[in-house]
Amino acid sequence: MKKYLAIIFGVCFFSTNCAFTQLKSNSILFDTIPEKEISFIIQDKPTALLSMRQSNENFLSIYRLAINGLNISFSSKKSMIAQLFLQSLFFMPLTHEEGHRSILTNEEIGAISRPYFNRNLAAYVTGVTDQTLIDLRNNNLPVAVRTYTGGLESDYNMLLRENSLLNFEQESMKVLWIEYFIRKFSMVSYYSIGLLKYNINLEQESNELKRDIAGMDVYGAIRALHNPTMNFTRYVDYDDLLASERQFVKRVGWRSMINLIDPTLFMKKSININSTTSLNFNLGYSMSPFGDFIDEHFWIKTNKLKLHFYLRQFQNRTNWFPAFGGDINDISPFKNVYTTLILHGWQQPTNLSFTEKKGDFGGAVDVLCKYRFNVRKKSHLSGISLNVGLIAKTQGFLPEEVEMDQHLGFRLGTSIWLK
Repeated sequence: MKKYLAIIFGVCFFSTNCAFTQLKSNSILFDTIPEKEISFIIQDKPTALLSMRQSNENFLSIYRLAINGLNISFSSKKSMIAQLFLQSLFFMPLTHEEGHRSILTNEEIGAISRPYFNRNLAAYVTGVTDQTLIDLRNNNLPVAVRTYTGGLESDYNMLLRENSLLNFEQESMKVLWIEYFIRKFSMVSYYSIGLLKYNINLEQESNELKRDIAGMDVYGAIRALHNPTMNFTRYVDYDDLLASERQFVKRVGWRSMINLIDPTLFMKKSININSTTSLNFNLGYSMSPFGDFIDEHFWIKTNKLKLHFYLRQFQNRTNWFPAFGGDINDISPFKNVYTTLILHGWQQPTNLSFTEKKGDFGGAVDVLCKYRFNVRKKSHLSGISLNVGLIAKTQGFLPEEVEMDQHLGFRLGTSIWLK
């Protein structure tokens, strides 16, 4: 991920002004939530290091705990300033680079995440030879493309996680809004920077093991999609792109603006349909291993149900493929037992090809069960649970699930409830 400090501090400055203004006029949005669930995945598949899902869930939970502590210990102004710097300079690069790394780890390719800004003012994933990346491109192009887009895929799914927490009133704006705002605008800025014909101009390190695996993620992914047999280079600049590749850069850049159609971005709470039901939505865009996709997301909360569903339109070079999905959260069939059911269905191009017109149908079922043990002592900890998850999917790309082949995955985790 190539986030230069000038861009970061520009986003931070804009965020600060917006945050101070919004906090002053929307303090009612930050009422204390009676009880918060903080969840962690202890083990996921693949078992080596952390999966993308595991990184996103665990780091978001740690972030929520940290910001809750900041808000309790410091004034709103000091807490906000700390959040801006923690998010921009540490937390977002950390989860973004873990997204890249997780794709390589799933292919049993060793890689090192370096989520701090080096002398090039960039965060890297290193430790991979050129030949390893060339072999991956030649033998499995969708995975090779995903090594470029994995960081932005992680960012996109972090935003969806945060939106669900906010819309289901499981976390407050005061904790998540700065993280949400900066991540959203940084992601859109990264996708759209090609509209300015921007060159990164990174100097390639002499030791290939110290080079970033991706360079400029968007340019690298577009080069791999359009010209997978071209001589390999890690650091692709705008001036290196061919005419067809530049046209795709424009497509990505303009479509990324769809992510700004999002009431949460402007601190707008769910719309109250009646006294027991609320609704919120947003539109989303991200790249995929065979092109890109556009989403329409909806969140519905009632006294008894927390529902999220989406419509998705995949596109490779020229062809569209439909998808849909949804989840029912925290159903309680028995005392102290809570179940979340997630369903996905899709049509995607055969062999996840950038040029294929034919599509294959597929889907996934994801079930999470929690058994909660209540804590009766007078403390902030009100409960702890054992969480068991299972996902079964066909061949295909599912954002945040690193395995694109047919897959049966098991995960184990825990949650703590704080009041």
